Amino acid sequence: MFRLLLVFLLLTTTQFAQAADPAQNTDTQSQYYVSDEIGVIMRSGPTNRYRVTGRLVAGTPIEVLASDTANDSSQVRAANGDEGWIQTEYITNQPTVRALHAELQVEHEALQQQLSQAKQQVADQENVIALNDQLQQQVSELQNESDKLRQQNELLKDRFHSDVFYAGAFVLLVGMLISWILSRFSMKRRQRSGWR
Repeated sequence: MFRLLLVFLLLTTTQFAQAADPAQNTDTQSQYYVSDEIGVIMRSGPTNRYRVTGRLVAGTPIEVLASDTANDSSQVRAANGDEGWIQTEYITNQPTVRALHAELQVEHEALQQQLSQAKQQVADQENVIALNDQLQQQVSELQNESDKLRQQNELLKDRFHSDVFYAGAFVLLVGMLISWILSRFSMKRRQRSGWR
């Protein structure tokens, strides 16, 4: 906004200055513009006696082909190829406010697009950060679950070893009991039969 205001003030102060005379500049590559009027009439010759061939809007880029200093007219060609004569006072070698506004509008749209892309990149980065946080939380939860399963596995191993030990002790005890019962039974049979 400040830049646009500065350009407007600069053009306003130079608007009263005498425009460069295209007749003195033979370089046809120089860029000229129709000055900040509503528009100018283009004729087929250098005076008002010639027929009107068209109209040029203010700010239109033109090329100066020839000048008639006696009638203060210049032959010009617009960017679309239209040719004709206009009053030299309506020609300026400075970009008009309208032309500058068009340039600033293009620059503004480019900046808006860059801003939109930057916002999209920031949003993408925020999504990546959020996804990363979510994945880290899932990894933490999986790590906790893994630790719990490891502890349960250790408890099951200890219980298995304990169960094997008790089962072995029980089998040994039962074996000893059966052996003792059998030995007692065997002794009684021998005593009954009288055989020693």
